[in-house]
Amino acid sequence: LKCFCCGLSMRQIRFRFDGQPINETDTPAQLEMEDEDTIDVFQQQTGGVY
Repeated sequence: LKCFCCGLSMRQIRFRFDGQPINETDTPAQLEMEDEDTIDVFQQQTGGVY
């Protein structure tokens, strides 16, 4: 996960698997991941509509 975020603060990025947040210490075994599973990545956005 850290390699994916090169140049970005870990506070700016959110990872999710099966809709659940992934913690920095989670392992694929703990998340019950299998081959070909996908991790969703979201960049935090700040701001809003005027």
